Amino acid sequence: MAFKTPNHKRERKATTILRTFRIPQDLSSSLEDEAKNRGLSVNALVTSLLSKFDKWDKLADRFHFVSLTDDLLRAVLAHVSDEEIVAIAENIGSRVAEEAMIFWYKEVSVEVLVTYLTNRCRYAGYGNIEYEKKGAEYVIALQHTLGNKWSIYLHHLMDNVLRKKLGIVARFEITETIVIVRFTT
Repeated sequence: MAFKTPNHKRERKATTILRTFRIPQDLSSSLEDEAKNRGLSVNALVTSLLSKFDKWDKLADRFHFVSLTDDLLRAVLAHVSDEEIVAIAENIGSRVAEEAMIFWYKEVSVEVLVTYLTNRCRYAGYGNIEYEKKGAEYVIALQHTLGNKWSIYLHHLMDNVLRKKLGIVARFEITETIVIVRFTT
C-alpha cells in the first residue's frame, strides 16, 4: 500500500516574496552554522523555522504545550497503568486535540485531524505519520519510538475523536511502535 506524507512536499512551487530583516551578527552566524550542518541554505533553514512557527509554535504557545525528551516521557508512561493511559487519552488528550482543532482550524473533520496529527508529528515529536486516502477510505499510520503505552494513548485519542466527534467507527492495529487506523467516511 502506497502511503503519502501529508504537508511535507508541495505539489507546485509556492509563490515567494523578498523580505529584508536586520538580525544580530551572532544570530546570523548561528543560522549559517546550522544551515551548513543540515546541508541547507540559510534561506531554506529560515523558511523551515518560520513554517514551524506558523504551523505549530504560535498555536502551541497559546495551549501551553511543553517539550519533553523521549526518555522522560517513556519513564513517566512506564509508571502509569494501561487503564490510566486510556482514561487520559479519552478525557484529556482527545479534549485537547478537539479544542486545538477548533481553535486553530475552526472545525473538527477528518482532514483537520490529519493536519493536526501531521503537525504534532512534524513539530512536536509525536512520531511520524503517513496516510492514504482512496475515495472515502482512509488509512493513517503513526510510527513512534515511545513504546506500547504511547501506542495505547494514540489509539484511544484517535478513536475517541473519530467516534465521539465525527461518528466514525475505525479499526486499529497497534504494536509497540506503530498505530494504524482504517476507516471509511
